[in-house]
Amino acid sequence: MILGNVLAAALLAGTLGITPAQGRQAGAQPPETGKASSVTLITGDRVVVTGGGYRVEPGPGRQVGFTRQVREGHLYVIPSDARALVAEGVLDRRLFDVTQLLAWRYGDADTGDIPVITQSAEGSVPALRGVRDARQLGGLGMTTLRVPKSGAAQTWKELTAQARTMAAGKAKIWLDGRRSFGLDRSTRQIGATEAWKQGMTGKGVTVAILDSGYDPDHPDLKGVVAQERNFSEDSDIRDTVGHGTHVASIVAGAGERYRGVAPDARLAVGKVGGASGPTESAILAGMEWAAVEVKAKVVNMSLGGPDTVEIDPVEQAVNTLSAQTGTLFVVAAGNSGGSPVGSPGSADAALTVGAVDREDRLAGFSSTGPREGDHAIKPDVTAPGVDIVAAAATGTADGAHVAMSGTSMAAPHVAGAAAILAQRHPDWSGERLKAALIGSAAPSTGATTYQQGAGRVDLVRALAQPVVAVPGNVWAAFPWNGQDGQDEQDRRDEQDRRDEQDGRNRRDGQDGRTATRTITYANSGDALVTLDLTAEGEVLKLSAQRIEVPAAGEASVTLTIDASGKAPGDYPGTVTARSGQSVIRTLAGAFVEPESHDVTVTALDSQGRPVDAYAQFYDPGTGVIRELAFRDGVGRARLPKGEWNLYADIYERTVGFTISHTTVKVDTADQRVTVDARQGKRARFTLDDPTAAPQGYFGFQMGYGPWTFGWSWFTRSAETGVFLVPVRKAGLNYMIETVWESRDVSPSPYVYRLVDRRTGGIPEDPAYAARQRDLAKVTATYRASGVAAQGTPLAGPRLRDTDSASYTTLTALRENMSLPGTLIQYRTPGPVWDSMLEVGTSVLADGGRASRRGHTRETWNAAVTGPSFAIPGGSRTGDKLAFSAGTLFADGAAGRTGTDSAATGTATLARNGQVIAKSDLADCTYYRLETCELRADLPAESAAYTLSASTRRQVPHSTLSTAVDATWTFRSANTAKEQPLPLTAVRYAPDGLDDLNHAKPGSRTRLPMWIERNPGAPKATVKSVRLETSSDDGASWHRIPVVPAASGWTATVPNPNTPGFVSLRATVTDTSGSSLTQTITRAYAVG
Repeated sequence: MILGNVLAAALLAGTLGITPAQGRQAGAQPPETGKASSVTLITGDRVVVTGGGYRVEPGPGRQVGFTRQVREGHLYVIPSDARALVAEGVLDRRLFDVTQLLAWRYGDADTGDIPVITQSAEGSVPALRGVRDARQLGGLGMTTLRVPKSGAAQTWKELTAQARTMAAGKAKIWLDGRRSFGLDRSTRQIGATEAWKQGMTGKGVTVAILDSGYDPDHPDLKGVVAQERNFSEDSDIRDTVGHGTHVASIVAGAGERYRGVAPDARLAVGKVGGASGPTESAILAGMEWAAVEVKAKVVNMSLGGPDTVEIDPVEQAVNTLSAQTGTLFVVAAGNSGGSPVGSPGSADAALTVGAVDREDRLAGFSSTGPREGDHAIKPDVTAPGVDIVAAAATGTADGAHVAMSGTSMAAPHVAGAAAILAQRHPDWSGERLKAALIGSAAPSTGATTYQQGAGRVDLVRALAQPVVAVPGNVWAAFPWNGQDGQDEQDRRDEQDRRDEQDGRNRRDGQDGRTATRTITYANSGDALVTLDLTAEGEVLKLSAQRIEVPAAGEASVTLTIDASGKAPGDYPGTVTARSGQSVIRTLAGAFVEPESHDVTVTALDSQGRPVDAYAQFYDPGTGVIRELAFRDGVGRARLPKGEWNLYADIYERTVGFTISHTTVKVDTADQRVTVDARQGKRARFTLDDPTAAPQGYFGFQMGYGPWTFGWSWFTRSAETGVFLVPVRKAGLNYMIETVWESRDVSPSPYVYRLVDRRTGGIPEDPAYAARQRDLAKVTATYRASGVAAQGTPLAGPRLRDTDSASYTTLTALRENMSLPGTLIQYRTPGPVWDSMLEVGTSVLADGGRASRRGHTRETWNAAVTGPSFAIPGGSRTGDKLAFSAGTLFADGAAGRTGTDSAATGTATLARNGQVIAKSDLADCTYYRLETCELRADLPAESAAYTLSASTRRQVPHSTLSTAVDATWTFRSANTAKEQPLPLTAVRYAPDGLDDLNHAKPGSRTRLPMWIERNPGAPKATVKSVRLETSSDDGASWHRIPVVPAASGWTATVPNPNTPGFVSLRATVTDTSGSSLTQTITRAYAVG
């Protein structure tokens, strides 16, 4: 089975019989929204994200709650019945990383499936209805498949049902994530030209290139590619990115001037991705093809992604296939410019390559060590990777060759070197090839071992030296071994289980800080070699200082890695063997864990019985979060010394949620903590309006420093609720929100949003009594844009007023509300509320407003819809310009932004009248800014620029603002730091329009106007404002006088005597010399 018996224990711990987090009935159709900002999870639940926050729509038949957390800027939304599986490591957390799913184009507008990779002891796929494109990767014990989003809830139900009937086992479900594709003098730099003189050109050796394909018509690759296969989502092998062609020609290009490192090697090209990057399933299939079917001696992988402590499927495949087939995987370190190296370069078996320039200086972009988790030395070696000239795929560059920089360019230099070495020694395994290249590398001056590994590859030395030290990289990681005493055996058992699941050898020496490694010196020459050995590094000791290695034989030495008495930290070093001109280096060292202790958490339910809770430790100072996996009511975590915070919640079907927050001081010994639901106090809400009743919704958020955590829950039982364990803690904030509506009228003409927001911890009596007269009353009118429509207004409070609006939990005030319409909202005064309105494919959002006691009115979707700079819209940093056309459809209220994902158009940038950049605009939403951005590289000197954005829309929910055009002129020069562009927008709020945004024929419309400036742009004073109107969609224009007013300007527009539309064109100049011409076709209707 694909899940086999893995899920049982975790699912039994994590399944909650909770009803939907909003008032929507199970199976009801969701409202029409801009799909580009929504994503369906593997559980079938749907998350809709905009600049104003997010909301969750449970899948059909799903009765669950949802937890929300922001980690490193990424929004995670995890259903309650998946939380334990994530904590246990069965489910890949990325399956619920909404930010990443949308960035990887796994949103609902992009794909109807959820691509996953599974692994189990059985390795087969269960009989799941609707699953598509299942592909077995037998050698890896993995299966790739696609879960249709339309049936995801049912598939999830089948998976969990199967799991409950099986004993706990070992399996994993990963998201099929995406990775990124991240030679004139360079061949001479690594010694390839000298190797050619010896007849070593890679002849007879196959090198596989897993990349973006190649250009079959490029002359440098004619006759070079012996095999090819397309694993990508594209239709053929052809390289439309340019990356794979460049990489392939570095390895084995046959060009006259730009010759590859191993020009006589044969290439097997596997295309694993295109413009959107490679998927992990394509990479895995390509790896298995290259190593098992093609039997490539070397595989180049100039691709990667972020590394984590856990072993991901691509790392695992590198290790597995290396051991099974003897293939050497050469992997780019990554281009993050710091630590850690990316995955799969982080794999033990990978030969990981950093980049240097032509003077062997480490490239600033080259990713460095230590490795995530055990702090091992990575990269292993470096190679040229700066301004490498090689083949350019047709249509990707001007000319047949192009210069590129990156560790992607460095890796194929090493792959070519390995091919040449394999020609000389065809019987060598990948491990030995790797060790030979590490051992013969030349260290660069000024670079540390963690930055460069053994140094820049030296092919001449690798060919000349008869002795190779295997392995080329050895390491040990030691846990803190103070006098823990308590629960020591339990800790070891738990750590062993986690290490086995992790797959990476993260710890050594459970009983001390000493480990031994064997280094074997293999002599391929025909004469005995005497080696003098030295260990450079304060934790390294050798069993011998001199050894003799017989001809065609081996000799071994024991390396003791002894960190006894050493302070926590990293201890990288090298073992060096010398014999005459031969120098063989082995990377070695250790990591000593900071003082750490085990904390055992026991969870008890309201009856005092063990219960599997959800819990996480967090350190607000470092941002580190450790989730606990519970079994039989017990969870354990190993934590560095210091003060930690423990958040826990316990769910009981007949009781509800009990929330606990505890400060845990980790100091001198292991310890136990108990989370006891019997200590919880009920969070009681009362309201003095007898016509209103609670709707069963609870929204919870808690925060301490930068840490925040939240969940939402809907219960149909009045007996269940939220309970809080009292605690005093300065800086600890929490908030509970409930929703009340009319008992008797449906749909309710009003909605209460009651919020109990506290600071300083949890009180002894967490009760909130609301009186209607003390609340903020908001009468909101929702207009329609020329034609009746349906829309969904949403709102949500912020835990702290200073928090970002990006991840506010929004709940619908009314689903599919008829527009125009009015809704009365009562809100607890005090919190900042973020509000939105979804109408078809358009989204309107405000910037958050504090609610105050008393009565206020709001109008949404009022004309004129057009450009807004309520949020930043463009900037220049150094010589790079970025402009966002994402908010060209804001309504006529100050502080609002707006998008319409159905609008399409173009943005262009001209310098001194010459167009230098152009970008298509489509699917413009807050979460798809890359599709409505223009970027350009500019010369440093000051110049005059013209920036234009032009969009069109034809949508059923609006007959207004069918075309929005804006042209800005300004001067710009190089900047020392980011500088917002001097862009402006003309905003309008016409008086006297009805709720369809219609004016009466023959009437005169008073038109208040104001100028909105790009936030942070240099200050300037408006010099002139010119307004023109048209009643024939811009065929003719008539100037209208503009009069200064207190907050801008006003004009009086004579409307036509017959039904139609009024278009507006404004021209603005300011004292900085900048100007704007803005045209909105069909700004409002007449009739």
